[in-house]
Amino acid sequence: MIKIVNDFFDKEQFKKIQNHILKLSFTPCFFKDKPPSKENYFGARYSFRQDLDLLNVFVKQAEDKFKIKINNTDIDSGIDLRNVDRFNPHDDADHAVTNILIMLKGPKAVTNGTVFYTDNELDMHIGFKENRSIMFPSNWIHSNHASNVPNLRRYTSTLFVKDYEDLV
Repeated sequence: MIKIVNDFFDKEQFKKIQNHILKLSFTPCFFKDKPPSKENYFGARYSFRQDLDLLNVFVKQAEDKFKIKINNTDIDSGIDLRNVDRFNPHDDADHAVTNILIMLKGPKAVTNGTVFYTDNELDMHIGFKENRSIMFPSNWIHSNHASNVPNLRRYTSTLFVKDYEDLV
């Protein structure tokens, strides 16, 4: 099941987070178990392990907005900066049981969102909107939507949730 929440953060906190992420140092990341190459590059990440206080801000909001208790997150949770020039279908089942994706900064666009696949075919699309969050099972095949706009970049955060409890 996919859950979508708009206005993940209140307006003041969201502006602070947007300003903060522009100052972070991002590390190039490649798909796991693949050699570094243009085809295997998925973007740059700032790992929350560098700032546990920032991780706690995101976890607290996720718990509040999705009415869950997060017991454990994967160490690869963080903030991503990526160009959305091609589809990169993948799942994150080796990281977690559920993902919480938060759209932080980028143009509002249908070609900048997140897509989901069924039987290796594009099935569902959720457009990019700043301060929107999506919770979905980590074993679902998903990708950023590919855009034909040159150098279109976006910032998102992903919490790879290893263990949680529903509170409702």
